[in-house]
Amino acid sequence: MSKNSFPLRIQDVERERGRRLAEELGVSENRLYSELIHDGLLIREQMLYMSKLREIAAVTSKADALNILARAGDETPSATDSY
Repeated sequence: MSKNSFPLRIQDVERERGRRLAEELGVSENRLYSELIHDGLLIREQMLYMSKLREIAAVTSKADALNILARAGDETPSATDSY
């Protein structure tokens, strides 16, 4: 994976918070921001996915949903499917 430079423009007060937090965590400021961006993107992607599922659920009847579930197999979950 290649890394590119990207100027990040944030308020001075946020930058100071980032500096303090990175120092407390023992990581570089760059690593802190990179991890925060990664986590934030993941959360937003999950929120979008859930929103799309809600849209589908809003136009799907209970009978249609049960018909789809009825097509599922009766196989026992594999060991990797359980906790």
